[in-house]
Parts: sequence; structure tokens; C-alpha cells
Amino acid sequence: MCLNTAYPHFIFASKTSIITYMDINKVFDDPRVKMLEEDIALWNEHCRYNDEERHVIGHMLKLRSNVLWKLNEYDDDMKRLLTEFNNALRQACAELYRRVMQTYNDYVNRNDCIGAFEVEGKIFLGFNYPEFHPIQRKATREVWDALTQGFEPLYENGCAWPLRFSKEYPPLHSGTETFEKWIGMENESDNWNEGLDQEWSKDMHLVQPFHNLYEHCNFSLYDLIYVREFNLEVNVNSDENIKY
Repeated sequence: MCLNTAYPHFIFASKTSIITYMDINKVFDDPRVKMLEEDIALWNEHCRYNDEERHVIGHMLKLRSNVLWKLNEYDDDMKRLLTEFNNALRQACAELYRRVMQTYNDYVNRNDCIGAFEVEGKIFLGFNYPEFHPIQRKATREVWDALTQGFEPLYENGCAWPLRFSKEYPPLHSGTETFEKWIGMENESDNWNEGLDQEWSKDMHLVQPFHNLYEHCNFSLYDLIYVREFNLEVNVNSDENIKY
């Protein structure tokens, strides 16, 4: 029999305080941004999640991301905030890795662990719109909901690909993910800064989950730099012989 044990979501929040001096209002007051966000909010509010609506909203999220990319400010404030987000994301990834390892070890040492099993971990940005974000418009909050709740297929598994260990492929098995490999930081010089000004970001050591969010899931820098809360999900899927 196949059993699925879903552990509750874990809220992981960094305690980093956020102070910003950049004039982010001029970015979100750009007519292109305002128009796209209002359209996304309208579609999202009345969405029935059919294929056509998913396609339209996904297309508008991509357009918004492209406009915000053109408005990127590569200054000291942005660098500080992005560095803090990258550090918070890496710390949350480390906590997920620890919890997956702990769950795996707890499960494999159970006396009643007979059949095959797999422990899977996923990390998501906080489900709620970042409370420290300077822009708290209804439309912008609706955009966050659209970005995180079903219109970005690559985000369905979270910020990074799922972390998996099984009875067949335990943590020390050849080829199994180490923490550094999982976040794309096997070498000290690794830096996932595609899509950013290369000179400005050359020393930032951005992790692969940031790259996934920024390059493939249509999150802009202005969406990510104020995030300090993450949701960690750990699941156990097992096949066990049940006696009645």
C-alpha cells in the first residue's frame, strides 16, 4: 500500500531588518507597470484557472518582468538588498536540507520501516506578500498572488528543484545531492548572476534558486529583494505492508 505522509508547512523567517533608500515608487509608477499590474489583478481576481486564463496571465507576468528588468537600478541600495535576500534564501535552503536529512534519518531508523520510501523537500517564497515591501497596492499584492499561486509552471516545485532522498538513493549515495550541489555553489567562485549587470554583480555569489526565480519564474528584483520569509515543505512517500 502506498502511504503519503505530508508534514505541515514550516514558516522560516529571517530576522534581517530592511531599510531602503531607493526611490522604488518611481519604478511602480511607471505607466507600463501600473497598466500590467492592474490587468493582472483584474484577471487574477476573477480567474477560473482554465487554460486560456492561465496563458493570458502568464503572458502578462512575463511582460511585467521584462519591463521591470529594464527599470533595474544597479546601485548600492539594490546590491545590499539583493545580498540580504540571497543570504536569507541560502539560509532557508540550509534549514530545509537539515530538516529533510533529519526526517530521512528518523524514518530509516524506524523499526517498522519495511518498504521503499522517499523524503522530498521543497522551498517556496512566503505565501503572503512581503510585509516590508514599500509598495502595498492592491494590484501589486494580486500580482504576488499570481506569481506564487499557479500561473508559473516552473514555480510549482518552488524556488529550486525538489530535494529528494530515498531508501534506494540515501544521502551518501554516489550522485546524491550535497547541499552545495543543490544550491549550485560547489565552487567558491560560483555566481548565478545571469540577467544582471555583470560588473555590478560579479562578487555577489548568488545561489541557483535565485537564478531560477529571476530568470525562469518571472519574479523581478523588485519582487524578491524584500522577501525574508519562506515556506518549507517536507513530505514522506512510502510503500508499506499493512496487516489488519
